[in-house]
Amino acid sequence: MLRLRSALQQATGLAALASKHNRSSCGVQLLRQQMRLYTDEQGSKPSGGRVFETTGAQFDKDVLDSDVPTIVDFYAEWCQPCKMLAPLLAKAVEKDGRVNLAKINVDENLDLAGDYKISSLPTVMAFRGGEPVAAFIGMRPLPAISEFVKDVAEGKEAGGAGQPK
Repeated sequence: MLRLRSALQQATGLAALASKHNRSSCGVQLLRQQMRLYTDEQGSKPSGGRVFETTGAQFDKDVLDSDVPTIVDFYAEWCQPCKMLAPLLAKAVEKDGRVNLAKINVDENLDLAGDYKISSLPTVMAFRGGEPVAAFIGMRPLPAISEFVKDVAEGKEAGGAGQPK
């Protein structure tokens, strides 16, 4: 555990140095994410901030059975608003660090999209304790996405008018 703490402190120092010199800290973010995954595997408390692709076969394990609230991005490769939304969602989830983001390609997971009645893209749905708790459809600006992520992390109702709780 001491080695892990030391590596994380080193990554934090590198991030500060990179910021000071206006350099990209992408590698440092990757290192932090790997450290988070390592600590999860070692049995520490569950952590958020993960962004990953999942499938219908893995959905129960990755989303419904997760101890961490998970936001699901239902998308398709041909969907331009999906391509614009994806990096904003990832940025908000990674910055907040209390929820995970699972990405589901609806063209490859039609049954799952049907189970959740996905009829428009992009559809973003948040899950806690195996149940959907919030959702929105369509593109949103980063501040609105960040607020959605924060609300999900804090257990508040989130989502636009007419959206599922």
